[in-house]
Amino acid sequence: MKALIIGSSFNLNKISESLIDKIDDLVFLDYEHSEFSHLDSSDREKVTFHYGDMKEMDTLISAGLEGSNIVIIDAQQDIESLFVAQKCNINLSSNIFIVLNDASISNIFEDLGFVILDSNNLKLDKIIDYIEKFE
Repeated sequence: MKALIIGSSFNLNKISESLIDKIDDLVFLDYEHSEFSHLDSSDREKVTFHYGDMKEMDTLISAGLEGSNIVIIDAQQDIESLFVAQKCNINLSSNIFIVLNDASISNIFEDLGFVILDSNNLKLDKIIDYIEKFE
């Protein structure tokens, strides 16, 4: 199983640490390589870092979007996270999780098939449950 993590927020670091033992490949994508300096992964051989404009389709594809089973997005601004999520939706075989600061708009995007995670009350059970279906 492969996960593509888009952004470099503290929440994504927390999510990646909980996933590292459950997946085969963990790919991070953000605008600049320096954004990853705070990420701490105990199993670095499973982790790959890509950088570029996360809003560009070429960047998403080169980071491995098409081969990802899970895409988790936290671009720090909800509007950007939602824009990137819609671009990622071309890969219909992956489940897309979006971390939002404003959960009031979550119903709209859940109706479109995205899984919404509240950044203020981050619960990882939705992601873990999804991964455990494939174990």
